[in-house]
Amino acid sequence: MANTSALLSELIDKDDLKAFIEKHQSDFINITPAEYLNTLAEKYEISMAEISRAANLGDYIYKIFRGERNPSRDVLICICLAINTSLDELQLLLRLAQFYTLDVKNERDAVILHGLQNNKSLLEINAMLYELKLELLIAERDYSRPAPKSKKDV
Repeated sequence: MANTSALLSELIDKDDLKAFIEKHQSDFINITPAEYLNTLAEKYEISMAEISRAANLGDYIYKIFRGERNPSRDVLICICLAINTSLDELQLLLRLAQFYTLDVKNERDAVILHGLQNNKSLLEINAMLYELKLELLIAERDYSRPAPKSKKDV
């Protein structure tokens, strides 16, 4: 798999877009957020019940993992904290869900990044956010955003 900088450089230099796409088909990320979440849960050997408890999501977790709901950015961050993923895995999940990745130049994100890198729990990160008078990282159940039926619906 080629790195992003190399791909971008080649894309800019390439006159034939179709040839570039055919050549790098295996480099494109073709996985849904739900599929990736399931991969992460399997990798870290954690059950839906454990994730739900740690992220305070109740039964909503099952709809997320089945791809029936598109959770908010905060919910995805809470899930990754519950699973105890790496920063790279969290950032990829946010990109797959078409959210901004965590940015150290954003004060709230910097607190979350610090907590993640220092193995802090959701509760501990929220305590840090509260102390700094920043919006808490609370997994809100968002039942209003059903997932698209297919990629055409996106």
